[in-house]
Amino acid sequence: MASVSIDRSGDDPAVVVVMLQTPTWEFHFWAHLSELARLRSIRQADWSARRALQIGDAAGIPVHWAINDDTVTALIGHDDETWHIAFSMPVETIDRLAAEAAELLPEPDPPTPYPGQIEIF
Repeated sequence: MASVSIDRSGDDPAVVVVMLQTPTWEFHFWAHLSELARLRSIRQADWSARRALQIGDAAGIPVHWAINDDTVTALIGHDDETWHIAFSMPVETIDRLAAEAAELLPEPDPPTPYPGQIEIF
């Protein structure tokens, strides 16, 4: 299983750098936290149906995510058909990544009342 690390950096606290690492490879990419949380739906990105999620970028190149059985592949390239490099990992790694990203999302602001609406406390 790959280890997962999410670090905030840069001016926008919602944009993070993610490091996925195994003993034989290491992969870094940038993504918005709300985009990373979309990885919770990885099981719908079925590679055999040619569905993929585009989430994040590595060195300015889009990252596409797809699943085949219980293996998720990150495809780095301009689209999910003509990618340059790919990393495969167990779906549990992506489940952990998505859960950690969701925990880092800020709490939503309370709804603003409509103009003219009276708030009752």
